[in-house]
Amino acid sequence: MVIKVRRTACQGAISRRRGRRVLRRSLNDLHEELRMLIPGGRRLSSEELLSLTADYIMFLRSKVKVLRAIAMFYMP
Repeated sequence: MVIKVRRTACQGAISRRRGRRVLRRSLNDLHEELRMLIPGGRRLSSEELLSLTADYIMFLRSKVKVLRAIAMFYMP
């Protein structure tokens, strides 16, 4: 048998705040991790970091294309 417990408005608000806090904390952790991954990311503002991240992703994609082309050239 399942018993449903009704939440009060206060309990719902507390739960939402905890959820936001956990989300904010995890976003901050991801942001710090991104700062460590991107060359020179530690000294940049958030906007600059995200812009540089997009540029870095494009750079890595083009590098993969070039390396694949080189690999295909040397395959028998």
